[in-house]
Amino acid sequence: MIIVIITVIWFNMNSAQATVIYNQQVKMLNRCKSMHSANVVAQFIDAGLTLARSYSKEQCILLQELFLRRTYHDLINKICDPLQSECMRKQCLNQLYKPLLALKRFYKQYDSSQKKYYQLERELRVLSHEFNPY
Repeated sequence: MIIVIITVIWFNMNSAQATVIYNQQVKMLNRCKSMHSANVVAQFIDAGLTLARSYSKEQCILLQELFLRRTYHDLINKICDPLQSECMRKQCLNQLYKPLLALKRFYKQYDSSQKKYYQLERELRVLSHEFNPY
């Protein structure tokens, strides 16, 4: 029951409320210790996707793309950072598909060539091969 209520609250946020929550999640992601990394990474991604969704409702396409890409690149930076715990890096890599799929949907809707998406996908292949935490 609680999960349903939280989900309804996330979907009915305006961009100002979503921005506040997103900034809180960025701080949590930067301070996270390894034992809570799965929840923190999932909450960070949800906050980023919620913020992008709120900008989509307001027809702010550039801001929607910005926060989708920012969420994606923040996770990439965590994966590539050797100072991060192995657990955090693995969680970021395991959950990276969420913003990547959101970017794929975004580019499919607004960019018929999907060139930007294919560049992100290629970058991910190269970086995940080089910085694989497994």
